[in-house]
Amino acid sequence: MYIIDNITTNNHYAEIVRLSSVSDEIVIVSPFCFGDFKSFFTNILSQSNIQSITLVTTLRNDEAISKIPSLQSFQNEAEKLNIGNKLFINNRLHGKIYLFKNNNTNQNAIITSANITHNGLSRNHEWGCCLSDSSVIDNLEQSIYSAIQYELTIDIIQNISLKIDEYYKEHPKQPKQKTAIDINDFVIPHIFKIDLDPNTRIFIKPIGSTDNPVYDGDYSKEEEQYFSKKRPRAVRNGDYLISYGVGSRKIVSIFKVRSNEPVYSGNDDDRWPWYVEVDNITPKFGAQWFNHNLYITDIVNDYVETFDLNVTKNGGKTLGALQWGVDKIQLDHHFGTFLMELILNVEKNI
Repeated sequence: MYIIDNITTNNHYAEIVRLSSVSDEIVIVSPFCFGDFKSFFTNILSQSNIQSITLVTTLRNDEAISKIPSLQSFQNEAEKLNIGNKLFINNRLHGKIYLFKNNNTNQNAIITSANITHNGLSRNHEWGCCLSDSSVIDNLEQSIYSAIQYELTIDIIQNISLKIDEYYKEHPKQPKQKTAIDINDFVIPHIFKIDLDPNTRIFIKPIGSTDNPVYDGDYSKEEEQYFSKKRPRAVRNGDYLISYGVGSRKIVSIFKVRSNEPVYSGNDDDRWPWYVEVDNITPKFGAQWFNHNLYITDIVNDYVETFDLNVTKNGGKTLGALQWGVDKIQLDHHFGTFLMELILNVEKNI
């Protein structure tokens, strides 16, 4: 390990030039970026053997006006040099990291305070350290990718750019620093890929109670899902029920309703006298859900913090009503599909 600083000639720019010359792939993690990547690609990458470059950065509503042209230049300059490129977004990002790979093996990593900007690489007083332990860098790379929120495709960037141009044509007097565009309007349809009819209802519901908490159990062959003493009129054939265990707070399974009408058990003393017939569409996950850490509260909090969107159909950003005895909550369609995709991805990998 050695130190890099911008006080001497051994600055970040010089070190990136040197490491790029012996690498074929770069991963850049930086919240702030060049306004235009042309000089970076022309002066550094065109002189190297770089075949692939990945940029992990941020894209918030308040920076879209300046960031979208920057990211477009990143893609355009990479394409000019036939360099494979990918863009990923992590809106909690603050750290700055540069990974250098060769033959798909991590060779070096710079962990630093320096953003991928002209000031960051040479002008500001920045310090960083360079590592060469491949196993340590492998773990660092895994951590980077695990924190990514979504991939920013060419289509998404183009759609946002067109909308920004359209907005200012309609509002010519609006200051260029401000826009009413919401990035989520473009991102959500691309990252929530489950193709469900918008009229399909998705509910979250508990299994168990505070007196009888649920911490384990095989639910892979479960054929009924129960509700409290009030007839669940909102639940109908074809709807999805995402169940979680009371006590454990872990997701148990996704069930698809197949009965046409709710059934009453006939026992007024039952706590859960109403039920619907269901099929478990995540049977492998349902057999071992307790071994996976899909905590419903954590998922909700992360979703709201990341996208600032509602999680319930009624516009709520919490599932607090479940703590007061409500037997189900209809989810916002976007959040419902997000949650289903999360669970289905685990099911697929079991």
